[in-house]
Amino acid sequence: MKAVKALLVCMLVLTLSVPPVYADEISELKDMVQQMKRDYESKIAALEEKISKMESKQGKELDRKVAAMRDDIKEEIKSESWSAEYVGRDHDHAVGKGGFVAESPSGLAKVSLGGYFNHEFENFENTNSTFDIHHWNIILGATLGERLQFLGEYEIEHGGPDASGSGSAKVEIAQVDYLITDWINLRGGALLVPFGSMNLNHDADARDLTSRPIVNRDIIPTGWTESGAGFFGSFEPIIGSYEDLEVSYEIYAVNGLDDGFSDTGLRGARGSLGSDNNNNKAVVGRVVLSPAIGHELGLSGYHGKYNTFGDAISGKAVDFLSTWGPLELKGEYAYFKANEPDFAQSGITDIADEFEGYYVQANYHFWPEFLDDTFLGRSFDDPTFTLIGRYGWTEIDDDSDAGTGDNEEERFTLGINYRPVENWVTKLEYQWNDTENESLERGDNNGWFWSIAMGF
Repeated sequence: MKAVKALLVCMLVLTLSVPPVYADEISELKDMVQQMKRDYESKIAALEEKISKMESKQGKELDRKVAAMRDDIKEEIKSESWSAEYVGRDHDHAVGKGGFVAESPSGLAKVSLGGYFNHEFENFENTNSTFDIHHWNIILGATLGERLQFLGEYEIEHGGPDASGSGSAKVEIAQVDYLITDWINLRGGALLVPFGSMNLNHDADARDLTSRPIVNRDIIPTGWTESGAGFFGSFEPIIGSYEDLEVSYEIYAVNGLDDGFSDTGLRGARGSLGSDNNNNKAVVGRVVLSPAIGHELGLSGYHGKYNTFGDAISGKAVDFLSTWGPLELKGEYAYFKANEPDFAQSGITDIADEFEGYYVQANYHFWPEFLDDTFLGRSFDDPTFTLIGRYGWTEIDDDSDAGTGDNEEERFTLGINYRPVENWVTKLEYQWNDTENESLERGDNNGWFWSIAMGF
């Protein structure tokens, strides 16, 4: 710009001092100066535009780098945070029984929270009809790495402890596993006793009928939890060309049953989780043979002292499951024998020393397609109805407390249930009961149940 000003000054001086004969030359010189001015201004404008573009590019690059840094920070925060998802109710889940599962950033630690709930209504002869919040169970699971596991279940029955004394709140499961290999693993804690199938699989949302069989109430005192430790595992032996057989087992040393049994059953003999009434430990175990998917045969055994006089009680059980398409057949048999004490030494005059019972059950699963677009089927992937028929029988030796004959009760149950999804069910059933001598469960009173249950 200084050069332009100098040129203009020169032009002015020349114009004033040069004679008119040089007017043409001066005009040309003016044109040259004007052209130089325009050239300089054009170059200056181009330079300013270039500078502006460079500044804009630099700003965009800075914005890009800031955005990239922001994304990196988000990923770093995410990688250092626990992740969580709802996996649904799953009795075979690697962490507890499914539900809401949270995982540590490294993936080495996982924690699950789930449970189930069931609400019932019953109306039987000679008794008041009633609603009952039978179960609300909270289930926790945890893993540390791939080989250390915990499973806990806290059970609240009949609304929990209250003034009427009918409810309870207690530990049903609190066990820790140390996984070694498929065929042998260590377990300890408060364990569901592996005696029969239903004691291990009795959750309300998984059962097809509201009521449990009599044998699983009075002979096998389901839910039967013991404090103990032992081993479990599974393996697949190959027999010739047959490779489908799967064998699984559980075997534990536990505190065991005490002397609280009577001629109405073994429920009163379930021991304490904190102490034993004698210095002997009972042994209990179950082996399951599965020749094919949907078919199982279980064999169980129990033996242990039940009092301080060294008298023992022994038990055996057989259970089976066989699935044929929509038809499912299952059943369970159990027998216990208690050694009689020295009546003179113990001061006892008589005991119930034999306990026996069984049930057989058929389930038929079906779904009418014409219900697909109704409220029963709409928006559900696989809704199902199940028809159920069950027969059960139990007999217990008399202990001379109220009669001279053995106590016997049989029951036939017919029911139907509806599951819009696997772990939500509503059930309706009717029972016919018949009793000889003392009543074990319902006596001679017939009646019906309705219930609703959900696992989560």
